Amino acid sequence: MLTLKEAVPELAFQPVFDEIRRTLYPVYRYLQGNCHCNAHLASLILRSRGIAHKKIWIFAPSRYSVKSNESFRIYDRNQISPNGWINWGYHVAPMISIEGKDFIFDYNFSETSPLSLSEWLSYFCLNKFKCVIEEADNFLFYTRLEDEKQVFDNSFYPLEGECLENGWLEKGLAVNETALTMYQDCYLNALNNGGSKELLDDYKQLIGRILNFECVFRERGFNKRMTTEFQTRHQDLIRYYRGVYEDNVAKWKKVTDCYRP
Repeated sequence: MLTLKEAVPELAFQPVFDEIRRTLYPVYRYLQGNCHCNAHLASLILRSRGIAHKKIWIFAPSRYSVKSNESFRIYDRNQISPNGWINWGYHVAPMISIEGKDFIFDYNFSETSPLSLSEWLSYFCLNKFKCVIEEADNFLFYTRLEDEKQVFDNSFYPLEGECLENGWLEKGLAVNETALTMYQDCYLNALNNGGSKELLDDYKQLIGRILNFECVFRERGFNKRMTTEFQTRHQDLIRYYRGVYEDNVAKWKKVTDCYRP
């Protein structure tokens, strides 16, 4: 078996890079959120292949400073977010380091090959940020309340206990896949067939903002935009895609079980 040290790094990584892309497709094309779920499934696959790696996290000032509201501004290729851009407070991807080089597996930005660290950082377009390289087992980070704002407290937690039992990894992947399915079935269909501005705006609020989408489908709750009136207006649609979401959760549970030790 060819080991990483015996091979040219780029050639050694490409088969597993392609395997992860095929496994994650299409969830990484929904840029609104759950990058930590994409990264964690990719990490499980890397570990199952015996490839040592870590995760690289990047935080915008809004995530670690109470004095800043500055976030990473990411162009929404799907143009489903209400203003065409997505604000990220943080992002994460698996990173392999060998022979003084870093290779980052981030399918949000490159579906064809790993990125160098400088290439990866160039996508965030901010001079101020915080980068943390963490153990691959860590799933997400803790926050603390400071001046009525939740900020990163420089510590992380693994996927275990209630986090594992509640299926947060599978639910995140299912959110992204369901949102993309709705985008294709509903938004694009309405856009291409003369749907009203009101309908398109409703789809953008529901699908284009991940907090709204998770509120309706993962939490089955309400917020200031996903009101009773909004959800009543689209009750048949919501009922149908809640079923799609639950099917996707079950599907991703089977996938993740294949790669867990």
